[in-house]
Amino acid sequence: MTTPTLDPVFADAVENELAALGTTNSQLQRHQRRARGLAATIGTVALAGALTGGALIIYGLPGETTTTPLGSVVSGTYTGTASVDLGDVPTGAGAVILEITCTTGGTMEIPLNGGSGGDTASWDCSNPIKKATTRITDGKLPDAGTTSITITADPGTRWSVVAQYANASTTAWGVNDNGQTYGVPNDNGLPDLSAAQATNGKLGYILESELSTAVDGSINVYDSDGTTILGQFPIGDN
Repeated sequence: MTTPTLDPVFADAVENELAALGTTNSQLQRHQRRARGLAATIGTVALAGALTGGALIIYGLPGETTTTPLGSVVSGTYTGTASVDLGDVPTGAGAVILEITCTTGGTMEIPLNGGSGGDTASWDCSNPIKKATTRITDGKLPDAGTTSITITADPGTRWSVVAQYANASTTAWGVNDNGQTYGVPNDNGLPDLSAAQATNGKLGYILESELSTAVDGSINVYDSDGTTILGQFPIGDN
């Protein structure tokens, strides 16, 4: 399997968040209607990297989506929930890139792209691992016939945003010898094996079938073959 590359500057902070993902201690939540287990995957860890200002880099994972900026950059400062007018949607746009900086604490929620709709990312601006700026690369396009997206924030939360349309390109998931797909969740749904990091620091994959039935304890982190065990991933309140 291809080994992802993590920026060491943020390794400790991300390790703490990885340990908390799937528990009540996690500061990062990516809500998706299609699967409760997505919050425990490297797909979300990539987003956790975005929450440190984009300094966490994860390369080479099957199913990852890359974005290329399109059109003009817009910016603004807001308090609480607000609509951000991005202008007309350029031809070829498939996502919105947003960099959001909080100046006061409070919870924020961003609409994301997603195959089944209703996908969002949310975080607490007072979370110390988030640093000052949150970068989202898969923000949802404005609804048809409109040019704005709504960003939800607690009353009194002051924040600024720099946003730009982008096109998006997603690679195919890998397929192992057992016919299982592996990689990161994307707009197509979930692979059989979703990328995750074990408590021993090794990067591998967790079986969605095991994650969907787990309650508390831990599940195996496998190599991309879906058989070789690399470590454990905590589930529940461990």
